[in-house]
Amino acid sequence: MSALIRKDFYVLWKQMRFFLLLVIVFSVIGSEFYTIFAVVWASMLPYTALAYDERSHWDQLAAMMPYSTRNMVLSKYVLGWLCMAGAMMLCLTVSVVRGMVLHTTPDFLALAMAAFIGIFSIDLTLPLVLRFGVERGRMGFLLVIICVAILGSMLISNLTILRSLMAVPMLSIALGAVLATAISIPLSIRMYQKHW
Repeated sequence: MSALIRKDFYVLWKQMRFFLLLVIVFSVIGSEFYTIFAVVWASMLPYTALAYDERSHWDQLAAMMPYSTRNMVLSKYVLGWLCMAGAMMLCLTVSVVRGMVLHTTPDFLALAMAAFIGIFSIDLTLPLVLRFGVERGRMGFLLVIICVAILGSMLISNLTILRSLMAVPMLSIALGAVLATAISIPLSIRMYQKHW
């Protein structure tokens, strides 16, 4: 599976250089919205890799290689998680440096919310994209992203309330993310088998 993830990183490298620059700019701005936007945007990078796979007919080549359907699907999830983790680390690093200059503290709650929103967006959209393809699955993908954006804006607007109740909502959101992923992965494997 590591070879599949490396392949996707090689394919995405040109786009990722621009993405890294945007994450740094968003982190310097220091708003919760930009932090969440950067991390959620990172969670969408597997769809770019899937679009390249479709255009290059990767499914035909992959059928001749010793990769199972499970590995093909899990590599996209892991790619999304790694991209999100990288964006979060970059946001945190810039936030720490910014905090040293401006005497502020990093917003760990915004990073945690960004991770959860990114995980939910992967869990909701990846089965659709794997079933219908990037082009045909775009409408469902856009509807889910709009719902995720609404959820994200509601969470950002209530961040001050969440800060006072930090332990309870964070635990329930984390459990919800784990449950969503546990449902999404087998569903994605089934959808991938139907599409490819």
